[in-house]
Amino acid sequence: MTILHIDFETYSACELRDRGLHNYATDSTTGVHCMAFAFDDEPVQLVTQDDLPALKDWRNVPQLHRALNRVYDGGIVYAHNAAFELAIWNNICAPRYGWPELKPEQVRCTMAMCYAMGLPGALENAAPALGLAQRKDAAGKRVMLQLAKPRAEGGFWAPETAPEKFEQLYAYCKQDVEVERALHHRLMELSDDEQRIWQLDYRINQRGIRVDLESIDKAIALVEQEKRRLDEEMLRVTGGVVGKCTEVQVLVKWIRTQGVEMNGLAKADVLDALAGDLPPAVEAALRLRKEAAKSSTAKLVAMKERASADGRVRGTKQFHGAATGRWAGRGMQTDNYPRPRVHSQDDAEQVRAVENIGDLLREQRYNELDMFYGPLMDAIADSLRGMIVAEPGNDLVAVDFSAIEARVLAWLAGQEDVLDVFRKGTDIYCHAASGIYHRVVTKKDKAERQIGKVAVLALGYGGGVGAFQSMARVYNVKVPDAEADEIKSAWRAVHPAIVSYWYDLERAAIRALTDGGVQAVGPRGREVKFRKAGSFLWLQLPSKRVLCYPYPELRIVDTPWGEQKEALTYMTELDSTTRKKLGNKVLPDPNANGNWCRISTYGGSLAENVTQAVAADLLRYSMETLESAGYPVVMHVHDEAVVEIASSCDDRTLERIEELMAQTPAWAAGLPVSAEGWRGPRYRK
Repeated sequence: MTILHIDFETYSACELRDRGLHNYATDSTTGVHCMAFAFDDEPVQLVTQDDLPALKDWRNVPQLHRALNRVYDGGIVYAHNAAFELAIWNNICAPRYGWPELKPEQVRCTMAMCYAMGLPGALENAAPALGLAQRKDAAGKRVMLQLAKPRAEGGFWAPETAPEKFEQLYAYCKQDVEVERALHHRLMELSDDEQRIWQLDYRINQRGIRVDLESIDKAIALVEQEKRRLDEEMLRVTGGVVGKCTEVQVLVKWIRTQGVEMNGLAKADVLDALAGDLPPAVEAALRLRKEAAKSSTAKLVAMKERASADGRVRGTKQFHGAATGRWAGRGMQTDNYPRPRVHSQDDAEQVRAVENIGDLLREQRYNELDMFYGPLMDAIADSLRGMIVAEPGNDLVAVDFSAIEARVLAWLAGQEDVLDVFRKGTDIYCHAASGIYHRVVTKKDKAERQIGKVAVLALGYGGGVGAFQSMARVYNVKVPDAEADEIKSAWRAVHPAIVSYWYDLERAAIRALTDGGVQAVGPRGREVKFRKAGSFLWLQLPSKRVLCYPYPELRIVDTPWGEQKEALTYMTELDSTTRKKLGNKVLPDPNANGNWCRISTYGGSLAENVTQAVAADLLRYSMETLESAGYPVVMHVHDEAVVEIASSCDDRTLERIEELMAQTPAWAAGLPVSAEGWRGPRYRK
């Protein structure tokens, strides 16, 4: 099969990073400097902007004719971050120069292939991670970034005014094709199923989700006003020392002068300090810092800047952004919106009102906002989800898997008593609490049930006291460490199959490295299988999709309990926050570079990988099912799918969508899946 590799270099007055790909590609100022392309292993060719005016009759341009004919005939095109090439091709080259449409079904993305193999997504990081001789041109990238933006004196850069820079740009563009092609030779192609999901992901990203721009504008103005007020109050509280809530180092120094020792003002540091006894002025300053540090403004601004002319934000998801196959958020980052405060568990109307603060913002009912939902910054944070709305005349329907990770983990491990709880529709948190307290716990036993909930959410992947206490803080559960340790031991005692599953996974992974062959784990029909091939450890899921652990090695590592043990280690890409969180699990390695690190893992973490990967497979299946039934997905968050329907749809529509979401594929036989949802004009939790 003949393969066409392509890469564009573009220019625009639109800022791609801030406005998003769709706005960039459709902006009137966006144009193409050049396109490099190559067939198979043939030399890379280049079409420059000097050629573009003639390309309306592209059949008469020899160096391009073959490439565009290939697209016209439905041939396969490869690119790195192919969504960009699709956007530029179809929004600029097709309408301006008469090029044939490039369909997503024709496109293969080497970035998606990298992510699916646990490799860095960026081309400049993926190539060295694979040890390729071909590398991205760092100097050329700097020139590209310069030429992509307008000149300080106005207008755009042109070859006649900066010939040397453009020669560098052309060489850079051609080298990108060389690197992408070399990368493709080393990568595993996406399976047919995975390629189909990539195409679905592209369609969902293209649909986008509408946001309430009128309310967002009012919220941004209120936030800026409130920040000024908080800064003025900080100046007063600190006696004129700290002028702004964002002056972290100055504030820390002032706090120390008040006799309180603090190393930093991270969220956890502030919460821990506020839980103790503090001088009144220090407590007031920390509360001001806590209020001002909310991320509401950035998310509101991202919504506004990334909204297109039709009010919809596109490109919010990165396919396979997590190594497990789950998506990563992009742009307005819907995956990590703060959970709204619930003012009254028993007042459903009030909860709904909190989710719909956007209505109050639009109608400028600020007194009610402050009266019922203040402090203001908290109220704005509560409203973030509600800024996502359906089109007029439509409703959103959001359906979420119920306790999906607890269900999947029990299914994978063969913990049948837990599966029976789900099959009978009884409460899993009461079941867990009953095992912990050795008596029947019902929903009336609220404190014990909450302990059971924290245990289910925190302990399934080998977590100990630290994991329990971290989750406990989320649900405002307070127990001493000694009691948390007892809860951990009690939970493990009544979940022996899950505990055994951790160790079985770890042993199988290590055996795959030492003994070779295929090492299977789990009950028949639910097995996961490890196998080392080349420079990778592969893990086949029940769906037959595979996870990948690059460059696996066995090393002696220190355990949290002070011993040493042999452990599986592998290379992965980590951001700075995750690196800090992992601590000594990040190991020295001669091939480490930037965020490309070697980490150690253990059975509980492998169980988490497998569980989340299976949950991702179930979501993929459900989204395809919904699409086939005529319910187009406009957004998905974690284990939830959101579709947009006409408000006139009958009252059973939600129930039908829940039923579709709960359907399971043939490979998940015996896995009890349940899905629950809601319907309304605004998104909510």
